[in-house]
Amino acid sequence: MGSPAVLDNVTERSLSVCIADLDVEINDIAGVLNVQHGRLVDTAIALLDNDQLWFGSGVTTVANWFVWRAGVSPATAAAVVKVAERVTDLPETVAALRRGELSLDQAAAIARKAPWWCDDQARDYGRAMTVPQLRTVLGSYPYPLLDDEGREIRDTVPDCDVDALRGEPTADRSDGAPASAHDGGDDAASLPDEWCSISLGDDGMYRLSAGLHPENGDVVRTALEAAQSRLFNDGGTDVDLTAALRLMAEQSLDSDPDGRRRARHVTAVNIDVTGGAMIDTTGWRVPDSMRRYITCDGKLTPTFIEDGKPVSVGRSQYIVPQRTRTVIEQRDHGRCRVPGCNARRGLEVHHIIHWEHDGPTDTWNLVLVCGKHHRMHHRGRLGIEGDADAPDGLDFRNEHGRIIKPSGASPNLSTGPPRRPDELYEHPDGGRLDKRFIYFQPPPAHLDELRATASSDSEFLHRIAPPWMN
Repeated sequence: MGSPAVLDNVTERSLSVCIADLDVEINDIAGVLNVQHGRLVDTAIALLDNDQLWFGSGVTTVANWFVWRAGVSPATAAAVVKVAERVTDLPETVAALRRGELSLDQAAAIARKAPWWCDDQARDYGRAMTVPQLRTVLGSYPYPLLDDEGREIRDTVPDCDVDALRGEPTADRSDGAPASAHDGGDDAASLPDEWCSISLGDDGMYRLSAGLHPENGDVVRTALEAAQSRLFNDGGTDVDLTAALRLMAEQSLDSDPDGRRRARHVTAVNIDVTGGAMIDTTGWRVPDSMRRYITCDGKLTPTFIEDGKPVSVGRSQYIVPQRTRTVIEQRDHGRCRVPGCNARRGLEVHHIIHWEHDGPTDTWNLVLVCGKHHRMHHRGRLGIEGDADAPDGLDFRNEHGRIIKPSGASPNLSTGPPRRPDELYEHPDGGRLDKRFIYFQPPPAHLDELRATASSDSEFLHRIAPPWMN
């Protein structure tokens, strides 16, 4: 490979001149790259406004679409989408990315943490800071929660002292002990009883709803966020709350010491071996798609019936034996085979020719897929055909019959140097970060509120300053 022109014949030129030329070239390259990332963000904005442009059987999120179509990493795709989602709140930051002044990682760090009212200030800090420095500052700053007019939002925590939220001392209780957020005073006594319900609707969808006290709600929220993070770290791209909730349920079942409960689907159903109908214990006819899904990779316990009465229960056995499952998992590298999906948790073995259609339980007819795509197939939204043992032997088709390619990336080869950005990129200073001098100026409406409620100038200054300035 050739090296940049500024690095050729270094010995024949002064080192200082070479370094200066290299600095200019790196700034040009970084600026061009930033502008192109800005174009990706503009594309993401259009995709977010119209899901018909991107949604498909193998693609369930805009970030997933970029991973498949542009050949970028999940982290880069997530950064592009995050910046696009905040374009209304952070127009100055996005504009700086489009001009080439900010990198994608710098803009994404701002988009993940900065509130709308410090858009221009965060942009200016971004120009001067490295990405780790920017993440540190933005992630630890105590931003006040403000509405669209710049006034502090207080109704989110009923009867709560704003000073307590800022970490300032609160008034003592009448018994002399410091007040605590967990004392369970009048506010706790007035909370309604907790409740949780689950039901199956007429449309075949389960409905789950709950009302939890704050401490229990925090536990559930934290567990869901941890499950989402685990799925994302394992290569998943569709990591919404439903996927996190399913993972939590599966982990609970898997950890149960009772082997009878460790099975993911414990459902008593009757299968008509001649007609193929499946009926549960309440007489409800299981839909065909669910029947094929259950019998594709489940555990069967035959019940022998004589004169309409059950007389014996046979030995339980897996439809796909464990030794065969191990071979499939090793062949498919422990990942979902659907193009564009990298899920490694909750994987299931699918019969390409369905088990109820006498499809053999041989490796060529078995493929590893995630639960989401397995259910999509049995609902007619994803086609899977071919020989799973042969290299490139499987065809995956979306609900419109179009083949889903392993990668949709098809970049156009460059025919010349790219256009230089409108603004010159200047790299961060790279010096030591001193958080003592970091301050985001709130909107005037918020300052007026604090000034009106402060008893003195010193109290006002104490309230608007972050903890490290006090």
